Amino acid sequence: MQAWQRQWWMLSIAILFTLCLPGETFAQTPLLLDEQQKEVELSDEVAYFRHRGEELSPQEALKRFKDNAPDTIHRGERNFGLTRDTIWLYIPLQRLSDTVQPWYLEVGHASLDHVALFQRAPGANDARSRWQKQVSGDLLPFSSRSVPHLHHVFALSELTAADTSAPLSQDILLRVRSQGTLTVPLTLWTQDALWQRDQNHYMVLGLYYGILLSLLIYNLFLYFALRDTLYVTYSGYVLFLAIGQAGLSGVTGQFLFPDWGWLTHMTPTAGVSAAGIFGSLFVQRFLGSAPRKLRLHWLMPTISVAYALTLLTALLVSYNVAAIAVNLISLVFVVSAASLGVTSLLQREPGARFFVVAWLFFLCGVMVISLHNLGVLPSSFLVSNAMMIGSAVEMLLLSLALADRIQNLQQQKEKAQAEAITNRQKRLEIERFNKEALESRVKQRTFELEEANRLLHISQKQLEHQASHDALTGLANRQYLHRRTQETLAYAKRHDQHLALAVIDLDDFKPINDIHGHAVGDQMLAETATRLCDCVRTSDTVARIGGDEFVILYAPPIEPDDIETLRARLTACTNTPIILANDLSVTLSLSVGISIYPTDGQNIDDLFTAADNAMYTHKASRKSQRR
Repeated sequence: MQAWQRQWWMLSIAILFTLCLPGETFAQTPLLLDEQQKEVELSDEVAYFRHRGEELSPQEALKRFKDNAPDTIHRGERNFGLTRDTIWLYIPLQRLSDTVQPWYLEVGHASLDHVALFQRAPGANDARSRWQKQVSGDLLPFSSRSVPHLHHVFALSELTAADTSAPLSQDILLRVRSQGTLTVPLTLWTQDALWQRDQNHYMVLGLYYGILLSLLIYNLFLYFALRDTLYVTYSGYVLFLAIGQAGLSGVTGQFLFPDWGWLTHMTPTAGVSAAGIFGSLFVQRFLGSAPRKLRLHWLMPTISVAYALTLLTALLVSYNVAAIAVNLISLVFVVSAASLGVTSLLQREPGARFFVVAWLFFLCGVMVISLHNLGVLPSSFLVSNAMMIGSAVEMLLLSLALADRIQNLQQQKEKAQAEAITNRQKRLEIERFNKEALESRVKQRTFELEEANRLLHISQKQLEHQASHDALTGLANRQYLHRRTQETLAYAKRHDQHLALAVIDLDDFKPINDIHGHAVGDQMLAETATRLCDCVRTSDTVARIGGDEFVILYAPPIEPDDIETLRARLTACTNTPIILANDLSVTLSLSVGISIYPTDGQNIDDLFTAADNAMYTHKASRKSQRR
C-alpha cells in the first residue's frame, strides 16, 4: 500500500473515532434555593433554544433540553433582538423541603407579547407529572396575570411537606415570543425582596414621569403665554416619548390601559414613532436657519414622514417591521439632530449650546437602546434604561435651551423697542407729511372694499340661487324642493291642514328630443316650466327634479276635493301648442299624479311614492285610451 493511501486510511479512522466521541454537553447544574437567598439573578448559562413552526408541548421542549443537542441548545446572552422565533428556556432548580418562603420568577422586560411558564411540583419530575401553566404578556389584559406586576412575574409552586431533607428537583420551562425586542432578563426573588425592589423601582419611575409631566405643563403654559407653536410641538414630543417609555417599562399595561392589551402592545413602538414626528418638527423649528444654510431643510420633515409611516405600519401592517424601522430611524434622527445642533452652535444660534448637550445625551441613550433592541449590545441595568436616562437629561436640557431662546427673544424685543423709540420721531414727521395722502388712499380703499363687498353679496346671492335652482328652467331643484317640502309639511302638521304634491311627466318627450335635437328639447322644457308656474299660486313651489319630470308642491290651505281641479288647471295651462325652433308646433301632453297629506301619507317619502304611483297610473290610462 502506498504511503498516501495509508495516511488517508489513518485520517479516516481518526475522523470516525472523533465523531463517535460524546459531543459537547449542555447539561445545566440545577440551582439550589435555600432560606439564605433573597435574590438570584440567573446567569447567562441558562440553556435555551429557538423554535419555528408548530407549537411544542412542554414535554417535547424538555426532551430537547435533555437530549443536549449542541446544534440546538445554546447558552449565553438572552437578548435575541428583533426576532419572530419562539424562545424556550430551561431552568432546573433544587429546592430544600424545609424552606417555606415563596419564590417568584421575574422576566424583567415588560413589552414581551407572550410569556408562558411551565412547571411541575417540586420532586414530581417524571413524565407523567402534570405541567402547571401560567401566562402573561402585553397583549393580554393585566387582570389575567397570575401576579399583578409591571413585569412578567410568576409564582413558583409551593413546597409540600416531605419526610426527607434532601433537595427536591423542579423543572421550569419558559416559552417567550414577541414582535418587538425579545430580551429575557431572569431573576428569582423572595416575596419580601421583590417588594423592596419594587418600591425603589416605582420611586424612580415616579421621579421620571414627574419630570416629564412638569416639563409638559411648563411648556403648555409657555405656549399660552407666548402663542408660539414651537412649545406645543415640544409638548407633543414630551407626551409621546413618555407614552413610549411607559410601554417599555410596563406602566401602560398596569395603569393606563389595563384592559386593552392591543393598546399596551402598541405603545412602545407607536409612542416612540409619534414622539419622533413631533421631535423632528421641533428640531426643524428650533434650529431655524441651520438646516437651510446646509441645504438640509428637507431632512427633518423627511424623518418626520418616515416616523409617520412607521406609526401607520405598526398600527395597520406589521409591528415587527415597524419595531425594526423605528430603531433605525431613531439612530438617523438623533445623529442628524446632533450634527445640526453642532452647526447651529458654531453659528452662535440662541439656545444651541444646551440643545447640543441635550441631544448628545439623547444620542447616547438612543444608540445604546437601539443597538440593544437590534441584538448587538447585551442586557444590563444601564443598557435597558439608557433611553429613560438619556431622555430625562435631554428634556431638562431642552427646557434650558427653550428658556435661553426666550431670553434671547426678550433681548431682541428690547433692542427692537429701543430702535422703535429712536425712529418714532422720524415716523411722526413722515406721517405728518403723508397724512392727507393716506386719508385719500383710505377713502379710495374703503370705496373699493364697499364695491367689492356689494359685488360679493350679489355673487353670493347668485351662487345661492344656482345651488338651489335648475340652470335650464330656473325652477327649484331637488335639494331646494326637499327643504321646502319639509318646511311645508311641518307647517301643515302644526296647523292640522292639508297640502298636495303633484308629480308631472311629459309624454313623448324623448322622441322630440331625439329627432329635433337637445336644443329643441331644452326649449320645450323651459316653456313647460313657464306654463306650470303660471298656473300655481305664489305660495306654491314648482321644481324640476330631472329630465322631463316636474313636481309641484301646493302649500296649505288646500282640500282633498281640489285634486281634480288642480289636474284640470294643469291641463288647461298646457293645452296651447308650443312653437319651437323651425316653426315646430308641439302640444304638451302631461301625465299627472297628485297625493294629499295626510290622506296619502304622513311623511315626504310616502307622499312622493303615492304621487309617483298616481302619475304612472295616469300615464298608463292615457296610453290605453290612445290605443
